[in-house]
Amino acid sequence: MIETTKHPRPSGETTTARTLSVDLVEQYHRDGYVHIPRVLGGSEVEEYLADAGTQLDRQRLVSWNAAEGGNVMDWVPEPENASELMRRLALHPEITGIAERLAGQPLRMFKSELLRKHTSDSAPTPMHIDAPAFPIAAAPVTLTAWVALVDVPVQRGCLTFIPGSHRWPEDAIPTVGEPYEARPELRWWPHVTVPVRAGDCTFHDARLVHSAGANYTDMARISLATVYMDAEAVYHPDPDAWYQDTVPDREPGQRLDGARYPRIS
Repeated sequence: MIETTKHPRPSGETTTARTLSVDLVEQYHRDGYVHIPRVLGGSEVEEYLADAGTQLDRQRLVSWNAAEGGNVMDWVPEPENASELMRRLALHPEITGIAERLAGQPLRMFKSELLRKHTSDSAPTPMHIDAPAFPIAAAPVTLTAWVALVDVPVQRGCLTFIPGSHRWPEDAIPTVGEPYEARPELRWWPHVTVPVRAGDCTFHDARLVHSAGANYTDMARISLATVYMDAEAVYHPDPDAWYQDTVPDREPGQRLDGARYPRIS
């Protein structure tokens, strides 16, 4: 079942941590994701998008190519370390404030990625969960803020979520394979596709099953995804995971803290 949420471009003030409604916080905990419109103003979006284009042209890119052919997307890893503007966006006070309101506890930034899904030759992003990629020991809270820097209608490869799929038995989160293999019943759960406007954000739990469509338009889909984690998170690599982020400055069991993993309050 495919559903599409419809969010007309709202007018007026941007959404802040102070104006975030209790209903949206409750929706996040129930569904594992939430769409927050107008977190960034128009002038902010223009400034960040211009810098994003520069970083995508200049920095080393990582590519995800689909097994059946086609490029899923390219990204600049940890752009916050190469660009003051990207760091400002990753640690934007309203984005981080909303993240902590949703989490209900103090958080740190784990990393960010500047993402680009190419035009008409792109491939869909397959269904997956993020948690196995994060070498974080049993952190009760890890979530991603996905900030749209261009309009992302359905045809440009917006995100699709399976509401409620973030609730897994602790020993059942798959480290390899697709989520449908671990939980075949998810194929029949509602799948909600969320088109967004430039300056909107979605936030999703690291255990939530989600995907994205291909980009069928003539404009690249550009966004910044920033991962926030429990402020007390500990480095715990999993040798069985199909992929995990590299943590070059920690030994297993050490806390992920300090300047590399700043508190976001």
